[in-house]
Amino acid sequence: MATYNPFSKRESHTRYSLGTYRVLVPLSWLLVVVAGIYYSGHAPHDVKHGHTIWKQANKHITPFSLSTVIGGLYWVIVLLSQVGYVYHLFSNDAVVATAAANVGSHFILNNLFVFAWILLWTRSHFWGSEIILIAHFLNQHATYWRHRTLPAVAHFAAVAAPYAWTLIALFWNGAVAVNSNSLPARIVANVFIWVLFALGSAHILSTQDDLLGYSLSLLTLGLAVKQFGVKIISLQWIFAIVIFAVFFAESLYISLTKYSGRNVLFRRAGQPAAADREREPLLHDPTQPAEST
Repeated sequence: MATYNPFSKRESHTRYSLGTYRVLVPLSWLLVVVAGIYYSGHAPHDVKHGHTIWKQANKHITPFSLSTVIGGLYWVIVLLSQVGYVYHLFSNDAVVATAAANVGSHFILNNLFVFAWILLWTRSHFWGSEIILIAHFLNQHATYWRHRTLPAVAHFAAVAAPYAWTLIALFWNGAVAVNSNSLPARIVANVFIWVLFALGSAHILSTQDDLLGYSLSLLTLGLAVKQFGVKIISLQWIFAIVIFAVFFAESLYISLTKYSGRNVLFRRAGQPAAADREREPLLHDPTQPAEST
């Protein structure tokens, strides 16, 4: 059955399968790039209430609205990094190419969801775009937990960065859909931002994923900056800046442990715990003869 499942994880790919990914993956990426550029400067003309991506964001301000500058910068980084993921598909190293191809179907579906979201978002179909984001999140969630062995560049581009954006976008788009501008809605948002924090930290710490952490850090910084500009006397931007700081600190600590060859307790791999070292002199080695009295 796995032979016919495009989302199954394989130890190797046929020449035809790999060739298909080498065509469809770049095309799906190009679809998002073209749509993103076009709808960043042009509103759709087939509907009455159509707006560009960023004008729509500025028109519907919610407690989960992000800075358009930081949001735009984030997407530039993601799309450029995805060129590196595409490059992995063409690697001469069969292991690298296979790992990249295993994510190929998820990546293509991810790009189709982003394209659909752009079409719906710019046309003010916010409930439709929220449904797309839910499906997008489920796809990214499956990708994240099933593909943990990609090289860092490919993991960031195809897994961590899109997953982080989808998580934030669910709250942002959902807030627009329910028109959350009232005081009770802002109070609810003050609670839900900690749900976002709990989800993010659970992923970062349980998988030791600093790249996901840096992605969420940049996005929550964008949230803090926008909310500060919207209303200085409010809790939302204060909560967002605290969450940004925690995400960044967690990610930086994990990076330090990875690149210094230490574990999460900052001990080198194979180094015994302090309690074990203290007990060592008290332990009797049965291979050594007992001392005579």
